[in-house]
Amino acid sequence: MAPQLRRCATLLAMLVLPAMAAPVTSPARAVNFRPELRAWAQVEPLAPLVLRASVTARVAKVLVAPGQTVHAGEPLVMLGGPELEGGLAAARARWKAAQRELAAAQRSAASTQRTYPVTTDRKALDAAQAALAAAESESAAALAALRTLQAQQRLSSPASAVVATVDVAAGSQLAAGAPLVTLLPHGSLWLRAEMFGDRASPAAATAHFVPAEGGSTIAVHLVAELPARAPNGARVFNFAATGTVAWQAGETGELIWQGKPQSAVAVPADALVLDAGHWYVLTDVGDKLAAKAVTPGPTDGADVLITRGLQAGTPVVVRQAYLLYHRNFSAQYAPAD
Repeated sequence: MAPQLRRCATLLAMLVLPAMAAPVTSPARAVNFRPELRAWAQVEPLAPLVLRASVTARVAKVLVAPGQTVHAGEPLVMLGGPELEGGLAAARARWKAAQRELAAAQRSAASTQRTYPVTTDRKALDAAQAALAAAESESAAALAALRTLQAQQRLSSPASAVVATVDVAAGSQLAAGAPLVTLLPHGSLWLRAEMFGDRASPAAATAHFVPAEGGSTIAVHLVAELPARAPNGARVFNFAATGTVAWQAGETGELIWQGKPQSAVAVPADALVLDAGHWYVLTDVGDKLAAKAVTPGPTDGADVLITRGLQAGTPVVVRQAYLLYHRNFSAQYAPAD
């Protein structure tokens, strides 16, 4: 029994001596840091531009493919077919007839003006001028209709953009209003970031987007926080590119959002004690230990930054803090009878 008693005495000394020894403390260090949030983000289109057929037509040729970058004025789709050709023929005939009517009205108005007021009265002059105005209006309308149909033969990009989808193929017969091509105009893409929790957002409006597939980091700035949360409960933020970028819709990556520099204190991670969902440190002021509630922030190597609840220079227990915090637990424990 003697060896067993000696082992028990040794174990008891290992448990009691550290608690009886003077606590190992270190003063909390004052540091400056920038609060940082990291979140998953995806590039999304703000307003896709869907180009549609204005008239019934047949697709003669498709000149672009999904993912292709196009410039303003670049042709996308060529249209034709009997319906479009028939409409063009009718528009040309209308315009030619309007041109003839305009020429006749111009001759009549000029003749009436020459003979007024010798052989022509004011009523005849007003009638000739009204006919001329009507002929000019009809000629302009006929020409506009012809040019509109001619423009339908070649569908061009209205702005620099990326082709998102091509909804037709060569030989397809289209009804008026059918979608042809969907474009994502440059400058109409935004970054959607989702963040969980109710942690306050950094005051700074600038952030950086790191694409998941590699590439250069892209500077972005905050546009707004959406009032509605995502289906998964995350807060949704809008970011726009600060400069000209070549990102694509659907591209994913990580958003790094840094706030303005703030003051904090740093303590070793071993100084923190978690009790009932709250964080504490043990301070040693005047040889008296006291639990102090704190708000931990980000880590810095082996240290944890305390953003609230602790002042710089305060001695903090950095070894066996958890044991010292719960040193009176055994005194409160009553074994079953």
